[in-house]
Amino acid sequence: MVFAGCTALGMKLSARLAERQRALSKLMEILLNLKNQICSLGVPLYAAFEEIGTEGTGGLWSEIFLRCSQVMKEQRMDAGSAWKKAISENRGLLPLESSDWDSIDDFGELLGKSDRYNQEAVLDMARESIAVLEKKAEEAVRTKGKLYRNLGALCGAAVVILLI
Repeated sequence: MVFAGCTALGMKLSARLAERQRALSKLMEILLNLKNQICSLGVPLYAAFEEIGTEGTGGLWSEIFLRCSQVMKEQRMDAGSAWKKAISENRGLLPLESSDWDSIDDFGELLGKSDRYNQEAVLDMARESIAVLEKKAEEAVRTKGKLYRNLGALCGAAVVILLI
């Protein structure tokens, strides 16, 4: 029982690293979608957020984008303030680290502050920043994920041996 518990803990920690990597990868896809909607199609920011939130391809991010759209429409907030509010309300939904949140917050600061063409540069910059974080997360999955799985099993075995 102790062995299984320690092994499960190691697996859970490893799975959380993989979830972080998937969440960042999904955000990169969403930012590309957002760029296409805003820059190519000329969709207003709140409508693009709403579409991402309701179309179901946003994964864990859907709730954040939907909430941001609602705040922008209902409370007449600018995009940056609405983004901050949506992120703070839904921070617990995503398995991200503080460095990830810092980059996401920085992106929010620049949202809606420029015209459609300059917004394209902001979205490209955000995608590059998220891509760097995603690569780091992928590396962490490879190294730390394996470490957590093995360490969980080894700690469980050590505790069982000590109890015998």
